[in-house]
Amino acid sequence: MSPQIDTDGVPERCLSFTVRSDWGHFKRVGRSVTKQTYRFPPRTTVAGMLAAIVGAERNTYYEIFGADNAAVAITPMSDLRTVNIPTVGLGTDPKQDVTTSTGDYYSDYNLTYQDTTKDRQLHAYEVLADPVYRIDVALEDESFYGDLKEHLQEGTSVYPPSLGKSEYLAVIKDVETDRAPTRVDADDQIDVDSIVPGSLADTIPQSGVSYGVERSPAVMERANGGRQTSRFDDYVYTQQADNQVRIRADTEAVPVTVGDRTVVFR
Repeated sequence: MSPQIDTDGVPERCLSFTVRSDWGHFKRVGRSVTKQTYRFPPRTTVAGMLAAIVGAERNTYYEIFGADNAAVAITPMSDLRTVNIPTVGLGTDPKQDVTTSTGDYYSDYNLTYQDTTKDRQLHAYEVLADPVYRIDVALEDESFYGDLKEHLQEGTSVYPPSLGKSEYLAVIKDVETDRAPTRVDADDQIDVDSIVPGSLADTIPQSGVSYGVERSPAVMERANGGRQTSRFDDYVYTQQADNQVRIRADTEAVPVTVGDRTVVFR
């Protein structure tokens, strides 16, 4: 049976695993010249990675990761360190006609090629170095949840998981199933290991700890034969893995413990 998720977004059970790679890149929305990255995978990116593991087709799984029937918590397990890598590539020209016939063998097909004689363009990619994240996830869709649980337990996937770009193949380890989140009871303040949905107004300053805030895609839906983002969320995080986000107990975020970690689902 798949877990149920209450009105506060807290699941009765969840799957937990660690995902890591040598590099990671989660392209920030609205950036074009410098390919900047989010410091952690957006909720929609986690959905795509899990869909790849179970082999879900493109544009078929967005409702499974809806705002009310899915819960995801993301905990950085490594320092959020980035480097800039210059990359040379070809631009795209929407006016270019690249359709061509390829001979008798392929006479029934039209294959497209890009004009590779043009000058290359230099772009700087900001990438995460040695990123590691702990993911907790619960889904009310019984079929998808069951398939995901089986793949994680067996260490298999239909399509290889990656951290953003398909070249940054990821390794999934330390899988735990049927973890039962327990609500944290506190009167004043709570230290949270995961990223926390909300704003800096909900946090409590700590000596030597710097907070960052990112606004990233959270929920997607099908539209016009493709997809579009229907919700963005703000998240507070710390740059160092051994630091925690300290929040007030009366905020809308609902901290829970999963094993020895305190996280907030969204």
